[in-house]
Amino acid sequence: MFETEFVCTPTARHPSCHCASVVELANGDLLCCWYAGEGEAKPNVQILTARKPAGAREWLPPEVAVDDDPNKPMGNCILWEDARGRVWLFYNVMHGKLEGHWGPGVRWDTCDSRYRISEDGGRTWGEVQWLRREYNNVFRTKPLVTSKGSVIIGVEHSRENSHFFISPDGGETWTYTGKIPGVPCSHPTQIERSDGSILALLRPEEYPLVGRSVSLDGGYTWSLALNTDLPNPGAAVDMVKLTDGRVALAFNNSYRRRSPLSLALSLDEGETWPYIRDVDAGDIGEYSYPGLIQGRDGRLHLVYTWRRTHIKHAAVEPDWILGAAAPAK
Repeated sequence: MFETEFVCTPTARHPSCHCASVVELANGDLLCCWYAGEGEAKPNVQILTARKPAGAREWLPPEVAVDDDPNKPMGNCILWEDARGRVWLFYNVMHGKLEGHWGPGVRWDTCDSRYRISEDGGRTWGEVQWLRREYNNVFRTKPLVTSKGSVIIGVEHSRENSHFFISPDGGETWTYTGKIPGVPCSHPTQIERSDGSILALLRPEEYPLVGRSVSLDGGYTWSLALNTDLPNPGAAVDMVKLTDGRVALAFNNSYRRRSPLSLALSLDEGETWPYIRDVDAGDIGEYSYPGLIQGRDGRLHLVYTWRRTHIKHAAVEPDWILGAAAPAK
């Protein structure tokens, strides 16, 4: 019910890595992306991908997917396969001169928002295109495709409130929405509920609790973001609605640290989370920034940062989460 392996290990060129995303392609392959290099916001950071062919037990060696400018750090990246079988790679590029941890030079506040499209399952990538050239929109979680066919991508903006890119036509055109009001929040992850509303869970920016907001109009406007009772130290979360209607959530179940990384299961479309089980934990480093999907075989596929040196993959039967409950740390 629970299997893990590393997607990548550190090398001299890529000693540090972070922020993984995963997609199951139409042919059954898993494709994972992340950024790696000397360290976060360093000029030599590139975006890498790795593939686990359908039925294989190991991941193929990583490949450099994006390095638009060797002097500009690549940032957060996410993957999506559209209805036409094209694979989209969304990512950020930082601009300016690095002058400290949070600026005023290169950092997440100096990112533009780009994407490339692959016509061959993520083996090669097309020309650079922009969702938005203006700075401050940072990707993190996979797109949501609604029952009406709209594509919704949530982004962090200025480390305070979440915004969204929405396409009603499979990526041909995009609308940029206003922010989620309420408690400061970022990096939304979304599901569509059975009544057509969209629930977003949010990385907190002020209180150490996961936030939440609801949209009744397809993601264009949102209710006031409120705190839930789920602990979070200010780190990304990701959730997915399962084919049986349950919802799985990956998050750091802690008020202070990016450890442990846990999976939670909701039986009421994200209203409550009675089942929580730790996936990875330890006193060294962090286990964070999860990317979570459900495969066609019903298993959850979770990719995440392991101590900033590895990307790790876990394949989990959803019922595994029912096996133990974990209190907040």
